Amino acid sequence: MHLTRNLRTKSYVFSSNRGMRFALLFCFVLALQAQTEMNVDQLAQFVRSELALKQQSDKQIAAYVKKNIHLNEKLTDKTIEDLEAQGAGPRTVEALQALRDETANLKPPSHDATFSPATAPDNTLQNSQPSIKVGVSAPIPPPNSVRQQEILDEIRQYAMNYTANLPNFICLQVTRQYVDPDSSDHFRIINTINAQLSYHEGEEEHRVISVNGKLQNVGFFEATNKTGGAISTGEFGGMMRSIFDPKSDAAFNWDHWGTWDGKRMAVFNYFIDSGHSDYHITYENSQQIITAYKGLVYADQYTGVISRLVLIAVDIPRSFPVNEASEDLIFGDAVVNGQTYNCPLKADLRLRSGRQRDKNEIEFRLYRKFGTESNIVYGAEAPPPLPDSQTQEQPASASPAKPAPPAEQKQANNPFGLPTPPPPPQ
Repeated sequence: MHLTRNLRTKSYVFSSNRGMRFALLFCFVLALQAQTEMNVDQLAQFVRSELALKQQSDKQIAAYVKKNIHLNEKLTDKTIEDLEAQGAGPRTVEALQALRDETANLKPPSHDATFSPATAPDNTLQNSQPSIKVGVSAPIPPPNSVRQQEILDEIRQYAMNYTANLPNFICLQVTRQYVDPDSSDHFRIINTINAQLSYHEGEEEHRVISVNGKLQNVGFFEATNKTGGAISTGEFGGMMRSIFDPKSDAAFNWDHWGTWDGKRMAVFNYFIDSGHSDYHITYENSQQIITAYKGLVYADQYTGVISRLVLIAVDIPRSFPVNEASEDLIFGDAVVNGQTYNCPLKADLRLRSGRQRDKNEIEFRLYRKFGTESNIVYGAEAPPPLPDSQTQEQPASASPAKPAPPAEQKQANNPFGLPTPPPPPQ
């Protein structure tokens, strides 16, 4: 992939060596949790769950705690002693003691997360506060490592077959371009571009319909060269495949459970080092780097269907003119010729260069079958932005968001997926 920035036209163009092309404009790098943030109660649930499953060694549990868990509460010696009495091995205890030292200045939890008659004095029960409150959902512990790998395999299979199974279609692409010249978080809109996007046999083609409410009849690149701002093409599978391609050698780790559009989502973080990255950033056609990148993948735990991808460039040299770059790509249901497909819904593309921040908000609307419907006439005015309820994550809790559909319905909603395996026994 390549990112090209032109100071005169302010265009940022990416092209993929797999034949996909897309341009990104970014200004704010999304916060990524390199570790899973937990409270003490969630930590205790995780350790107890792994001990009960007896699938991981003491060494493996300790390694996971050290690498992936970050606490937002104080961990006490009593909690560690209780977990040790309940089966935690010496290496796990050592990892917990390191967490204890890291959290020494934090606020302690409101209740005893590891209370049991075997490890508590007689007065613990009367002094402790209830661990579950009526009307408050309990947090969800992460799946064990075996289940994590099963989920990840489903997601990888889906990602590697995604572009080959997309139908030929057309849709309306609405690009709203913003700029914040002094990093004050006050963005002003500079352009709204309506374009017809045609996707045929894996190739994208754009035709500008209007710019800032005025009808146009120019090419996509020509229009953006006149107006300035960034352009974006290629959201239909290029980034997804790059992340999961074996050549990228991506390192995946569990991140958290999330809720997206009312559905439970398994969220993994990933990292691709510069030695395996195909993420090129080119500035003014004279300076180029290949940079590492990281991000998040949101997907259904049973079908592997991806609902969100986050990409953040990392380790950009300080001397390079582009300082930060990121993309947040959201997928949703689109009906094409009577069949429902999982297609890009919105992309949030951002970049920072010095104090200037730039942002593109791109929406994909009005999907139609390619062919006889290719000459649809669109209006000059852009439709209103999508509501936040369709593009923002909600926290996950132990109460299911929406019940999982039966296997037959899941297969119907995912026409190019493999038969869906049944959920694991509870």
